[in-house]
Amino acid sequence: MVWVMSWPEWSIRSPQQVTFQGNQLVSSTTLQQSLPLEYPQAIWQLSTDHLGSELGQNPALAAVEVTRQLFPAQLTITVQERQPLAIAVTDQGLGYLDRDGNYIPAKLYSQDIRAKLPQTPQFLGYEPQYQGFWQTHRTRIQQSPVNIRIINGNNPSNISLTTNMGIVLLGSDLSLFDRQLTVLEEMQNLPRLIAKERLVFIDLTNPDDPRIQLKPQPQSIDTAIKKP
Repeated sequence: MVWVMSWPEWSIRSPQQVTFQGNQLVSSTTLQQSLPLEYPQAIWQLSTDHLGSELGQNPALAAVEVTRQLFPAQLTITVQERQPLAIAVTDQGLGYLDRDGNYIPAKLYSQDIRAKLPQTPQFLGYEPQYQGFWQTHRTRIQQSPVNIRIINGNNPSNISLTTNMGIVLLGSDLSLFDRQLTVLEEMQNLPRLIAKERLVFIDLTNPDDPRIQLKPQPQSIDTAIKKP
């Protein structure tokens, strides 16, 4: 039996004997590079649990299942991918966030795939401390009639938004976000009342007392010229 098991037909000798299923965003080549498998390897000696656990460390994957076929020797790896919903910029570099706030490095995707992924919102300065905020408010942010293009968390003491209405200051208390966004949505007529180029920012640090900062009104030529 040992002699039979040593036949090449019972061994994984090349990547061509490993098949990936379920991956649409991450290429099979990228997944292959994450697979802790040395060739040749006797198929009956492989631990499918170990391979699945190691490959599951890939941030782009939510679940991994590894099955093997003994003769001819073949590995089938079925993966469930995380779905990128927003761009994230962290100390680790450019990446994406899924619905649960898991960070996925952009380098795991090809340029062609990245061009098809969501480009907004962008979360700048994303850190684990913001994961709960994203999980709680992701749907509200995506469905809001206010176009939230950037969430800037680089300064935790004064988080801000970049929107189609301008810059919005939120302060540091993220528990107020629902109320702040409601107030912002109620102010959607503001661009009709104030020229956008005059608006410096909207301050919603205290959503019960919203404020706006404007640039000084430019003087007309008549008032700027002093009469003799």
